Amino acid sequence: MTSPPSIESRAAVAPLAALAARYDDRRPDRWAPVPEQLDAAIAHDIELAEAGRVARAPLVAELARRFEFPAHYLDAILLVPRERFVLPEDLAAAADDTPLPLDRAGHATVSAPHAYLLTYSLLGLVPGDRVLELGTGTGYGAALARRILGPTGHVTSIEIDPALHARAARLLGTRPDGRDGEAFASSGAEPSDQGASVTLLCGDGRSLAERVLACGRALPSERPWKVAVTYALTEPPAALEERLADGGALVAPVGAWEGHQELMRVERRQGALLREVHGAVRYVAERGRG
Repeated sequence: MTSPPSIESRAAVAPLAALAARYDDRRPDRWAPVPEQLDAAIAHDIELAEAGRVARAPLVAELARRFEFPAHYLDAILLVPRERFVLPEDLAAAADDTPLPLDRAGHATVSAPHAYLLTYSLLGLVPGDRVLELGTGTGYGAALARRILGPTGHVTSIEIDPALHARAARLLGTRPDGRDGEAFASSGAEPSDQGASVTLLCGDGRSLAERVLACGRALPSERPWKVAVTYALTEPPAALEERLADGGALVAPVGAWEGHQELMRVERRQGALLREVHGAVRYVAERGRG
């Protein structure tokens, strides 16, 4: 159970909530695609970026108390501007450790910050790794991974929703076709020399991931892929597991969306697949497969 926010936490979040009001009435429909001009305005809002960092400081302290995450993972939470990746109407809640919706039906969310770090810690992400993410959303998880992996790492992320894919591309500073693009210039944007390169793909997550992993196994000089699935699968992804190279790992929530889900970790070690279960979780359902 999460403890109620302290007086210090409430004080830290108050400036973010006040500045978020600037964007409350910019759109008649909160579920419509976010215009590029509005994303640019948020990215260039220096006061908002600073308020977001201040508001995330108590969150980082709370995560440090609850978990044993590496220091550079916690630094990523502090430095990556989550407020840029949520809907503009949810800016005031951007520093909360809760998932925030991205569509009316609840098919997509920006997951709670601790959920990304839990997955990355189970994968054992270190600088220079290669991460394959299924479920980009607006790109917050990829932004955290980019920061954690550093300039020698690489993130490939797949999103099935074309509108979310397009928004993630501009927020992460890549073109929708996956090539490097120009990010919004702001105090909240990460310089390219601080983070890993990012490739974004649009389509069915498992189908594209199988192709990426198959190509990766043909390049033994590369580090093995570490796979992060950000939505619930009804069964373990056998095809993806079989394509893991030695030293590669996969973490995914497994279970029916309406029922019990568990966070599963699979690693290939000396040719064998080793499976572990790491507790109950709650994620949105996979899309694109019956």
